[in-house]
Amino acid sequence: MATKPKKVTYRDPADDNADYLVPVRYDLPNRTKSVPRGGYLGSIYLPISLLLYVGVPISQFVIGLIYVGRCTIRQFISPYMILSGAFGIAFVIVGLIIFMQVTKQSSLSYESPRPNPMILKILFPTFIFLFLFVIGWFIAGQVIVFEVKLDVEFFDPVLPEYCHGNLYKAAYILIFVDYLLALIAIILFALNRVSPPETADTKKTKRPVRNTRK
Repeated sequence: MATKPKKVTYRDPADDNADYLVPVRYDLPNRTKSVPRGGYLGSIYLPISLLLYVGVPISQFVIGLIYVGRCTIRQFISPYMILSGAFGIAFVIVGLIIFMQVTKQSSLSYESPRPNPMILKILFPTFIFLFLFVIGWFIAGQVIVFEVKLDVEFFDPVLPEYCHGNLYKAAYILIFVDYLLALIAIILFALNRVSPPETADTKKTKRPVRNTRK
């Protein structure tokens, strides 16, 4: 025989004369599912880091395309800028997609669309590959750019030491900008470890107050 769900009454704090019947907590439908947030990849610090960084690869890609073949002393500076920019932009896009998928998976509900686990299985290794490539290419870029620092010539295109000032200076400065952004990303990662964002299931819910009046 089916049993009726138990009911309890609680007193509205705004109106002492009003009573309401509400189902107890275990009678309410389970509309949300709590899922771990996925650490740094699911925290707000990831998109902040990526959006701060995205200006660097965009600048590298655009400047590298504009000044192709304008650096005699080191022809590979322009291809370095183009590849660094292209892979950096891809790294940011993949990272943002992963953040949205992890966030969606962390707050499942009947109203929200369910995430596709296959997307994360593909994007995680892609994200790691792009990250390793960006780091390795960044290290290689320092050798490419800094090796000719003392010999580069900005004013006479005929000389074999010539490199367009906008190309070389941009490549030089953006390396130090990358170092600064890496430091900011490390700080944000540390903040996430010390004080991770709160999840939905940590929010306190009001418990009904039983009506003692007869």
